[in-house]
Amino acid sequence: MDKKFTILESNTTYNGFFKLISHTIQHSLFQGGLSQAYTREVLERGHAVAVLLHDPQLDQIVLIEQFRIGAIHSENPWLIELVAGIVEPGELPEDVAIREAEEECGAQIENLELITSYFNSAGGSTETTTIYYAHVDASTIEGVHGLDSENEDIRVVKMGTQDFLNKVTNNEFNTASLVTAGYWLLSKVSSHAF
Repeated sequence: MDKKFTILESNTTYNGFFKLISHTIQHSLFQGGLSQAYTREVLERGHAVAVLLHDPQLDQIVLIEQFRIGAIHSENPWLIELVAGIVEPGELPEDVAIREAEEECGAQIENLELITSYFNSAGGSTETTTIYYAHVDASTIEGVHGLDSENEDIRVVKMGTQDFLNKVTNNEFNTASLVTAGYWLLSKVSSHAF
């Protein structure tokens, strides 16, 4: 199959905190030929970076907790998450990890190791998330952080590495980047590659 697609028309239908673009597209079909032209909206969210902060000396994981609008219909919209942020124009993902660790919990990253990168929901959004692992000194990380200009109210959450892994495998977390990073760390611990 010769995989091709054509964007026939694009219109920005909303441009606020997020951008919504309506695309009229046509693409190759697996059984040959072309699809009918059809329209889909796509959320232009930007690209995210998340980082799993770990102190191997104190055997602790550093996470954050904050209110999330997308979780308002759940039992608890204050979610436990990895430190994370959006890539600004001209920024490298590594720079975002370093910046967000400082902004969201006051952490100084000692190293970065790439875990993975993935599309969050390619059926309707262009957003990707790149996840890193980094060493930190958890003894220096406490309190509430965030930028007033972004209405952030972010609380540091620390837990032992084994407690964290138990919560991952018991489905106690509900954010994709945290669960992905948790299973990555579990594989490292299980294989003694950690």
